[in-house]
This record gives sequence, C-alpha cells and structure tokens, in this order.
Amino acid sequence: MTLRSIAFKNIKGNLNKFVMYYLSNALVVMVFFIFANFLFNPQVKNVKTMGQMGGMTAQAMFLCEIVILIFTVVFTNYSITSFLKSREKEFGLLSMFGLTKGQIRSYVMFENLIVSLFSIGTGLLFGLLFSKLFFMAVSAILILDAELPLNISVKAIAITTVSFLVLFQGIGFMASYKIKNNNIIELLKGEKIAKPIPEFSPKKAVLSIVLIGVGYSTAVFSNQAIIFTMFPILIVTVAGTYLLYSQFSVYFTNKLKNNSSVFYKGTNMITLSQIIFKLRDNARILFAVSILSAVTLTASASVYSFQKTLQHSSILNYPQDISFVESGLSTHEIISTEKVEEILASHKHEIQYKNKIILIKGTNEDLPKNEAIKYNRLANNKDFYIMSNSDYNSLAKQQKKPTTTINKGEVLVHSYNFTGGKGTKMFLDKKELKLNIEGESTSWLIKDEITSGIINANQEATNTAVLSDEDFNKIKSALTEEKLQVYYGYNIKNWMKAVDAVEEIIRQVPKERAYDFRERVIDISGLMTGMSLFFFIGTFIAILFFIATGSILYFKMFNEVQKDRQEFIALRKIGMSIEEVKKIVSTQCFIMFFLPFLIAFSHTSFAIIAFSNLLRTSLSFYLMIIVGIYLLLQIIYYSFAKYMYVKQINSWR
Repeated sequence: MTLRSIAFKNIKGNLNKFVMYYLSNALVVMVFFIFANFLFNPQVKNVKTMGQMGGMTAQAMFLCEIVILIFTVVFTNYSITSFLKSREKEFGLLSMFGLTKGQIRSYVMFENLIVSLFSIGTGLLFGLLFSKLFFMAVSAILILDAELPLNISVKAIAITTVSFLVLFQGIGFMASYKIKNNNIIELLKGEKIAKPIPEFSPKKAVLSIVLIGVGYSTAVFSNQAIIFTMFPILIVTVAGTYLLYSQFSVYFTNKLKNNSSVFYKGTNMITLSQIIFKLRDNARILFAVSILSAVTLTASASVYSFQKTLQHSSILNYPQDISFVESGLSTHEIISTEKVEEILASHKHEIQYKNKIILIKGTNEDLPKNEAIKYNRLANNKDFYIMSNSDYNSLAKQQKKPTTTINKGEVLVHSYNFTGGKGTKMFLDKKELKLNIEGESTSWLIKDEITSGIINANQEATNTAVLSDEDFNKIKSALTEEKLQVYYGYNIKNWMKAVDAVEEIIRQVPKERAYDFRERVIDISGLMTGMSLFFFIGTFIAILFFIATGSILYFKMFNEVQKDRQEFIALRKIGMSIEEVKKIVSTQCFIMFFLPFLIAFSHTSFAIIAFSNLLRTSLSFYLMIIVGIYLLLQIIYYSFAKYMYVKQINSWR
C-alpha cells in the first residue's frame, strides 16, 4: 500500500467532507474561465461589434478576475487549514506508524492535487458549457444587434488551469507546514482535549445590542448626511456584530439553560448544551459569514434598487420615448411627423403610440416678482402647459395611469420630480392656482397635484395643468392658431433598442431648436445598459461570496462530525432514538446556517432604509426580491448540508 493509494481511499471514504470543497473550487474555476474566455474574445474590444461598452466591459471583467483570485486565496487557505486541523488524529496515527513530516506533507499535497485536478476539470467543462449562455446574456444586456460569437480561447484554458493549479497547490503546501508544530501525543488527542465552559461578560453582551442599535438608529435618521455617517455606522455595527456572537449569543443561551421550562423540554437539554459550545467556538466564523453576507446582500440590493428606481423615475418624467413641441397648429419648424415615422420605419421600429396634443401656455401669477424671474429646473413653479381633460385621459390610459374627471373651474396639476423619489408637491398648500394665459388672469380650484409627467419634461420642466374640456375649449376658442402649442409624442416598441434611430432623428432637428426636442432613449438606454452589466457581473461575484459563506459553515459542521459522533453514540446507548438525534442535528444546523442570514438581513434592511432616505423613495420591494432569492439559495444549501449530515448519522447505526 502506497501513500497515493491511501490518499485515493481517504478521498473516496470521506467524500462528504471533500464534496463542498470540490464543488466550491469548481464553481470559482468556472466563473474565472468564463470571464477569461470573454476577455480573450477578439470581438469584445471591436468597436463595431460592442461599441464603447466593449472596453469598459473588458476592464470590469479583468477586475473581477483579480477579485476571484484574491477570494480564492482566502477561501482555499481557510478550507485547507480548517480541514487539516480536523484530521490531527489521522496525522498522529501516520506519524506513529513511522511516516516522517515530509511524507505526511507529500500525502496531503497529493490528496489536494487530486481534488484540485477534478475541480479544475469540472470548472472548465461547465465553463465551456455556460460560455455561450454568458455571451448571449452580455449581448442582450448591451442590446447588440447580433450575438457575440462564441470563441473558445486556448489561452483562457491554459491561464485558468495553470493559475488555479499553482494557487491550490501553493496554498496546500503552505498549510501542510502547520502540521509539524504538533507532536504525536497532541495529534492523537485531537478534539478529545476538554474544552472550558464558555465564559461571557454581561456588560459586553449588552454593549453588543447598544452598538448595533446606535448603528441602526444613526442609519435611519441620517437622511442626506448618510454620506458622512457611513463609516462610523459601519464601525459600530461591525463591532456590535462581533460582540453579538462572542458574548451575547453565549449570554442568551445561558439564560435559556437557566430557564427550566425551556431547558427540560424535549431534547432542548442536549441541543442547548451543545449549541453554546458551537456558538462560542464558531463566533469568528459566524461573524465573518454575517458580515460577508450583509455586504453581498446590501451591494446586490443597492445596485438593483438604484437601477430600477432610476428607470422608474425616468419613465415617470419622460413617459414618451421622443417628443417635440411646435408653435402653431400647422407649423413644422423642428421636424415633420412624416420624417420621424420614415426614420423609425427605416430602422424597423414599430410605433406603439402616436400622440398629437394641443397645449396652451400659462404662467403662475401667484409668485413674488423675484421668483417669477428665476426658477429652479428641479422645481419650476412658474411655467405651465394647459391640457384638456379628454387628452389627459387618453394619455393616462396609454400609460396605465388612473383617469380622472375635472369639473368646471377645477385644475389637476402635474409637476415634475427629478429627485428619484416621491417628490415635493409645490401647489397643494394653496387652494387656488392663478394662471396668466396670454395676458388674461384666471383662477382655478386645485383638485390634486401629481408629481410626475403626463407628457415629457421640456428644458424648463414646465408643469402641466389639466382643465375640463369645457374650460379648455373656451380658452382655446379665444386664441389664434399661432398662440397654440402642439405636442407630438411617440412611444416605440422595444425603445431601448432604438438608439440609432433616435440619433438619426436628432440629426434632422435644427440646432437652434434642439432644446424643443426631448427623448429618453439615448441617455437612459446607455445608463441602464451600464447598470445592468454591472449588476450582471456583480451577481457572479455575489454567487461566489454566497458559496463561500455556505461552504465555510459546511466545513465547520463536518470538521466536528467525529466529535459529534462520539457524543451521539453515547446518547444512543442511554436510550435516545435516532429520530431525536436527527432533530438535535437539524436544530443545530438550522441555527448555524440561518442565524448569520438573519443578522445579515437585519443589517441589510437598515442599510437599504438609509439608501431609501438618500434617494427619497422606498426600496423595500426591491430588497425583498434580492433577499427572497438569497433565502431560497440558503434553504437549498441548508437542506443539502443537513442531508449529508443525516446520511452520516445513519451510517453510525
């Protein structure tokens, strides 16, 4: 029997211990290869294919590769070190049988080489399979006219293989040197060394709650000052989280033990007696997992929320894809509607809605003279476009907004909001709106104010006043055609892909009238593309972090399995059933997996509240989407870990 055969048999016999290390490494290799294969694709930096986004995307991918390598060093070092420590008794036996420290290190290195080769091979295989899907996703996010061609780069395969082989083996080699610090007797004792009863400080336990509470309350009430209070909040919350695990968890568990009605109920005596040691021993790991999970959740939720909020705000203020306002009923000084439709048709874009709305200009008379001269673009309370009730309802139906009925003498105000949130209503503090229409003073009872656009915001962010059809037609009939304004608005199907068409339309608009032409396609499309790409790439990194946190917990569970085995076998001998043992294990696994998730969710919730206050809008819905996905993955991970652990228990019979 050789060391190599022993290594093969050890891996085969302890597959449950190696499986998560192998799968985690394979996932890291897969993501690294997909990014590398993308980077070495000759079409990525081709401006004709990907435009200017190609270079930016390549740089983002390159930074991700560096992050992946750093992450792998930290994760692999922890995994191997923790794994080797759990096998001290095995190394003690090998030393007692005459193996030298060098031979044991060779044994460990060969064992690690086998797992590394399988991980790299699996990662490359799945990387090849999912590269096409990745290229399709990037093509869709960047809204390319054609998909990026799949190109399997030999260079990417070579770099991935060499990088991870050197990395895995290098870390394994350095970690193996830690074995030599223990003598045979200490190695044979392994986990049998008695552990002291966990100690805690009631003051520190209370301090943990105080620190976290201070961090949360500061985050909630900082509002716009969150930019300056961010780092103090981070410091006190992180410190409080560490004390929460190292002090408060032990304090709380001791309180439960001292409660006889809880302690002596069912299997709680065994569960609490064991979990108090697990929480104390794993305080640092649980702390690290909580912070890492909180960072992952907060980053994902923030980017996703910001993207969706920005898109929602833009659509609120620019409900039409393109628009322009002509002075006079029959003039076309900006561009003719025939030309617009001709260009859209040439680019094969279908018009979803076409609107021609007659407007009347008005100004707010109820303003001090100094305010009447100047206005703030974000809150213009001077200028108005006046629209009829029927035209308003027609637009509202298109935009899936509620229609309304305006009575004679009433006005519905639409004011623009560029803050991304609910906005501040500028007119509801007054009962009446006084408008000057072509030199004539009028007064209208304000029915309601809505902070969004029913038509696109122009350069001055002119508000919209909606009058009853009777009132509007009366004013209109008193004006000449030259005094009327005509608003032309178009909505295009798949408007995010209409950038080229809109750019061609803009080129047809005279430069001196460019300010009268408004569109949301070019700016929003570019911004959304960049944000989507950033979120897409960040999702891959978030998945790696998620796998890391789950794998760390998995390793801790299975590194203690031999110690737990002796305890549970002893409990079986005194009459405890296998089902009761499984219940204890399930409870402990649940606490180890979901306590960090609960803390991370709590931290993330208050971080998103602070972010919501900064954007002046609620991001709770977007947070729940991200948390729901994360929770689902955590449940799958927990179920797998519990299944593997219970499988071990069944083998103890």
